[in-house]
Amino acid sequence: MIFRTALALAVAVGGYTAASAVSAPTLDSLRLPKKISAQQGHARFLVGVRLSEPAKLTVQVVNAKDQTVVQTFTDATARPAGRAYMRIEAVDNLGYQLPAAAYRLRIQAVADSGEVGTMIEGSFRLSLNPPHGRFDAYAVPLWKAFRSQNRLGARVRGQFIAVVGPRGAVAQAGLRRGDVVTHIGGRPVDTPGAYATALRAMPAEKPVAVTYIRRGRTVETEVTARPDWEPAPDYGASLVVATRREPRSLALAFARVLEHLDNDEVDQARALLGTWPKAWRRSAPGQYLDGELMATGDRWKQALGAYNRARKRDASIAAVELGRAIAVIEMDKPRRAIGILKAAERIDSKDAEIAGYQAYAYLRAELGHLAVPAGQRGVALDRYYADAYLPLGIALLGLEQRAPGVKALRRGLILIEDAERANRLIATYLNPTDP
Repeated sequence: MIFRTALALAVAVGGYTAASAVSAPTLDSLRLPKKISAQQGHARFLVGVRLSEPAKLTVQVVNAKDQTVVQTFTDATARPAGRAYMRIEAVDNLGYQLPAAAYRLRIQAVADSGEVGTMIEGSFRLSLNPPHGRFDAYAVPLWKAFRSQNRLGARVRGQFIAVVGPRGAVAQAGLRRGDVVTHIGGRPVDTPGAYATALRAMPAEKPVAVTYIRRGRTVETEVTARPDWEPAPDYGASLVVATRREPRSLALAFARVLEHLDNDEVDQARALLGTWPKAWRRSAPGQYLDGELMATGDRWKQALGAYNRARKRDASIAAVELGRAIAVIEMDKPRRAIGILKAAERIDSKDAEIAGYQAYAYLRAELGHLAVPAGQRGVALDRYYADAYLPLGIALLGLEQRAPGVKALRRGLILIEDAERANRLIATYLNPTDP
């Protein structure tokens, strides 16, 4: 592809009159950090320009040492005039992570008419932080129904290992199906929120202390996780084997359905749940899964009913309260959701996701001043959780606290994995704040 071309001019042909030249789009006000420090395997950064008129942007990343073009992409549709931020993945054209080095960034605008505008350039140096690791085991919270069936005492708290990845780091450390993980890195993971935070913070290729319970005995080991960009184990296949070997285990049956939902395999999850005995379907775990299935189809009233039934059977499940809150938010009742989320927080005060949803609920209820402390609490709980930074940034911007708002919003936009959602948030909140 020719990156920079001469402008085409209309000329008179035959009896036609020459058309007036269309002005080419111009770019200015480049926003590009000189130094970019990013997580290896998840390296991305934000760059902004100002457009004189609607246009598509073509971006090139060039290795400064040998001038080779390592990445090129072009917008599918034109961007509006004004400030335009882009989230750029620090990968080459084959999708591989760019190494730490010096680079140049080139951006050019092309109008819908085909007129090629000015090119703007900037330099940056990329440095990479150590990668995150993957705890290659599939675990579910040790809810009351699972504790009683597995004859675990009421005081036992932790995450029930349903399966471990074959020949993975967790298996090599000695953990296996049926173990209950209680601590990671010396910190308790007695709640799902604490466990999620520990997993997001787990380093790769570095021994991390893990404590677990097996048959009433406390065991300590070390897990040296592999980088999280390596392919995840096929937990689904392992769960099929596990449930065949222990067909009466509700925890394993629950994990198998939940794993399908995690992978957006809704039909498989629904069919598998339909094979459960009636007592299991009526249990708190069964009603929770029913609510999750309803939510995937945006059937929020039915989802709320299922979550409510789960709550009647076990009022100690934070995920049930979170499901109820999301359902009523979707039913445009954010103030009711705020009360439900407070109940969820009382159950699991270590869950950054609950804090994030509290912030979003306050925003929906037009209570931005209350969204700020909720978002700040989420950030304090988990500095790697995008949906704590995002509502915090939006709330601060709404309160005209531009500098801290943009800072929090940028951090969330870098952390979030969903690129499409990130681009929508950029267009809605970041572009208008930086004219």
